Amino acid sequence: MPQFNVQEASGRNIQAYGVRWMLSDYDSFPLEFGFQAYSGFGDVSRISLGFNLAYLFAELQNHDFKIGLGLSRIDLEDVDANEEEFGPHVGDVSFIGWGTEFKPYIEWEWTFSRFTSLFLKASYHVINGEKSVVTSVEATGDPIFRNRVADRDWSFFYSASGFDIGIGISIIFM
Repeated sequence: MPQFNVQEASGRNIQAYGVRWMLSDYDSFPLEFGFQAYSGFGDVSRISLGFNLAYLFAELQNHDFKIGLGLSRIDLEDVDANEEEFGPHVGDVSFIGWGTEFKPYIEWEWTFSRFTSLFLKASYHVINGEKSVVTSVEATGDPIFRNRVADRDWSFFYSASGFDIGIGISIIFM
């Protein structure tokens, strides 16, 4: 991903890695269902876990074209306004629990052998969740932890987080 933003959290040139397990029988029904796990979102997130549902809308010889939706839970990293000093600061952001990730996508898959295929997937991330932002701090008198949180704003957010392009190899079990 060239740019990945979730509210105040931001990353550039993100290269997430993951695995997915997909189930399909296109001879019976043109749907594909699967589970996914991704990691490596830089300073934005630790991990994303969820499932996919895709529809096979075109099939040409060994090429499959699909549209789908990924629904995941994503563990977002908190953002410190001042990383130079210990303790809380005005503007620190804490994401509450795991966010929800909606990822519509389009995918091309080329089956080049009976047991292997190559896929190319383009998608867009929309993430929502809850967060709190430190709005005021009080001095503690401690030389290391100089401040403590006096007040926070709590809110629910939606974030249009960015496009991604993924490439991978599928191992096919029949």
